[in-house]
Amino acid sequence: MEPLPGGVPTVAGRTPIACQNCANAKTGCDKRVPCSRCAEKNLPCAARFARRSSKAAVRAAQASAAFQSALAQSPGHVSQQQPQQQPQTINPSFMEVEQNVTKTEPGKSPSAIESAITVDGHMHEGSPKKNSPAHSHVSPADFPSPHTRVDGLDDFMQMGSDFVGQESTYQDLLVWPDYPIELDMYPHPMPLTRTDISMPAFTELSDMSASSEPMTASSSRGSIHTRGTSIMSTSDFDNAMKSSELAMAAPSDSSIPEFEVVIAAEGAWNLARCNPPIYTGTCPRTAIVHLECLEQKSKQEGTWSSLEKYLEQVDWDASDLASVVPLTSRTRDKMLAITQSFLHKALEIHRGGVNGYPKNGYASPGDFNFIVLPPSQILEYFLRSYVRSLSVYYPLVVAGQVDPNEMLQNNQASTLLVLLMIAQGAAAMPMAEARYLSAGLTETCRISLFDIVEKDVELSADPIALRCALLFIVLGAWSGDKWLMDIAMGQRGMYMSMLKHAGMLDPQPAMIPTFNSSTSAELQWRSWLHRESQNRLVYNYVMLDQELSLFHDTAPLFAITELQCPLPGPEVLWSAPNAERWMATMQSVYGCTANLNPQLLNVQSVTPSLNDLFQDFLHDNLSRRQGSLSPQQLRLILHPLQSLLCHLRQMISCFSDVLSSRRTTARTVTKASTLLRLEEVQALLQKWYELTMTYYKANPNCPVTRCNLVLYHLISLNAVTNFPEIERLARREGFDGSYWELSLRHKRCIYQREEAIFHCGQVSRLLRSMPNDRRPCWWSAAMYRATLIIWADSISRLDPNFQPDKRENAGTGSTAPVAIDQVTPEDPALIAYLWSGDGVAVLTRLDGSTINLDKPADVLQYAVKNIEDGFSSRIGDGIKRKLIQLGNSWSVDTMGAPATTVA
Repeated sequence: MEPLPGGVPTVAGRTPIACQNCANAKTGCDKRVPCSRCAEKNLPCAARFARRSSKAAVRAAQASAAFQSALAQSPGHVSQQQPQQQPQTINPSFMEVEQNVTKTEPGKSPSAIESAITVDGHMHEGSPKKNSPAHSHVSPADFPSPHTRVDGLDDFMQMGSDFVGQESTYQDLLVWPDYPIELDMYPHPMPLTRTDISMPAFTELSDMSASSEPMTASSSRGSIHTRGTSIMSTSDFDNAMKSSELAMAAPSDSSIPEFEVVIAAEGAWNLARCNPPIYTGTCPRTAIVHLECLEQKSKQEGTWSSLEKYLEQVDWDASDLASVVPLTSRTRDKMLAITQSFLHKALEIHRGGVNGYPKNGYASPGDFNFIVLPPSQILEYFLRSYVRSLSVYYPLVVAGQVDPNEMLQNNQASTLLVLLMIAQGAAAMPMAEARYLSAGLTETCRISLFDIVEKDVELSADPIALRCALLFIVLGAWSGDKWLMDIAMGQRGMYMSMLKHAGMLDPQPAMIPTFNSSTSAELQWRSWLHRESQNRLVYNYVMLDQELSLFHDTAPLFAITELQCPLPGPEVLWSAPNAERWMATMQSVYGCTANLNPQLLNVQSVTPSLNDLFQDFLHDNLSRRQGSLSPQQLRLILHPLQSLLCHLRQMISCFSDVLSSRRTTARTVTKASTLLRLEEVQALLQKWYELTMTYYKANPNCPVTRCNLVLYHLISLNAVTNFPEIERLARREGFDGSYWELSLRHKRCIYQREEAIFHCGQVSRLLRSMPNDRRPCWWSAAMYRATLIIWADSISRLDPNFQPDKRENAGTGSTAPVAIDQVTPEDPALIAYLWSGDGVAVLTRLDGSTINLDKPADVLQYAVKNIEDGFSSRIGDGIKRKLIQLGNSWSVDTMGAPATTVA
């Protein structure tokens, strides 16, 4: 095909580009096969086509004025006044856009097209529905465009939505093969809708990215590419934005809009894998979406107005108000400047090019990156939210008070720490703007944290930098964003190694002050705070290690033998506001006076390590410790217990179910001997439970103890169930659909049915008893695990010949309902059910009605409603969607008879 003058024709809906030889030589190519240059040089030549609708192709098309004029006069061209538009849809693989592509309005600039945002709706059965015009979220047709429209370009590019200035030349096309393919992905929210999720119109949310440009889909990796060049001037942008609804209404807990790429990547999560997975190679990228969302929000007026309205309704108590020192104007200005540089670095990395062709080389002057942080009162609110939601479980805030003014006087790591605190506090809020701010700040801080440690390796041993890393891992692992979750899980080992190599895990001398010393109390207090902060940092990492290994079904990274540093001191010392109060408290706690040399005290009994404490726990020697164990110490003991259980479970999974006919020696490890060791670990767990209940009865409102009990029940579930096997059953891996196979799979999934159901019910009871704003960040994942185990048991009951326990056939058991998620373990009815099978276990809905455990769809719906009842979070919404998808994939519950779908 002869190329048109100054332009490139479309061939079968694709744009031809320079052959490989011409592209490598950076010279012109006439696109023939073979091209004239290759024919002259006798080189092999093959046709190549652009993998996406490129800017370069548009620039080449516009370079020829004759071609533009010819297209403008073409009778077959679509009229500019054509009112009807076909909605743009995309196939599930995100590989190619369907042919009913949206035609752009004549006066519409790419920067004025509003992005459609997918909503956490319920999945529906039946044929997929295409997006209706009412849901297309296209901006009004009368938005002015600063450049003349090129008629016919819609049909030429097939996406009719990307324009460039007249200064572009034909040479832009020639270097296209050297532009990055992966680094130029997803800078804007996707204007695409999923066919399996309902899509109501949210006009209030049209400001999400009003200057975003339409997405195009053409990557061979199933990735979605986007345009990054805007030709809309600043004044035109402002005028266009004023005509749209900028105020974002406060959505309900279950309706916070979500980016399509985030939803598309949920199938590749490293946890909650109950549906057929997708893998990283075919997973869309999301980081640039969060960064540009943060950037675009900063360009809009009224972005934080709904947060301000929400803030007016919050009823703070005195302790919450005192937890954060108000920001000064100087601190805010400094924070804004540093955050600006961090965001610029992050955007530069994600937008940057290779071979010297940065993407921002084509950006207009109006696209300069800037950020506007929320008002000071909102930032302070986020910091209070951090103290309220996270510092309860990871106690690292000195005296229970955050002073951002003091923290920002230090280095970049301190500023990163404040920003991560803000991100964590925002993540705990059920507001759309807070969620977008949190994700953008998390990605920004992740890049800057790695950068400052890379530039100054001494920061790898800096407690502030390692505390930043701890916060990032918490934020990333529970972010609900596939890539942040993967990076957090991957980098936790690196940061834990830094902690170890810095010597923070090693034994240390006791830090009991000498009261008759000439050293001032202030210096002794500061020295104690420094050491105590390091010790708390270490054991915060230990607690995080235990939680991540539990929910990801992997072994903990820390070994109990290497945890030799002293355990955190009493909270009453840590919360002392000044040296005088600390000194007085130290004397009352340890009984020291000026006449008693603290060196005479038993150092191990006063400041034991976790290794020492666990040895005492194993040998029933805890009585030599001063006072009872604190909730934090009890929580830390769960780490080695879980590690033991994890290794035993891995060992048991290696034994075959078929008995070996070979004779074994007495020293051979057998399945029976391993099961015996498993019973010993269960006995240790029971001992831990009794110690905890002693403390809990005296302090029934302790949030840390309630959290500890949830972790205990989840660890105990690992002793009586095989959760990875349950998720494989949910995905139907190796499942032929027969009742016989279902019975075999049930035996591999659940070993002790009544005990498993008991622990699942207690997990649900404890989670529902927690205030919404004080739940740990993994609470929705805990609800998911407990529910999926009950679901696996209920699926097995679909077999009419299913006999879970001989006790149920004895005919003497009671049929009274036992609400496993309402009663405590000490309840007589629950004890009778657990030990003799008396009663019928049921779950209780939020309205008080009960659910029988033989209805899988109702069990899943129970979890969905409980997650909806809590504060909305990205990971909670994702788990909700996964459970809905699971229910729909198993909607034919009886291998032929349809059942109720989850909604």
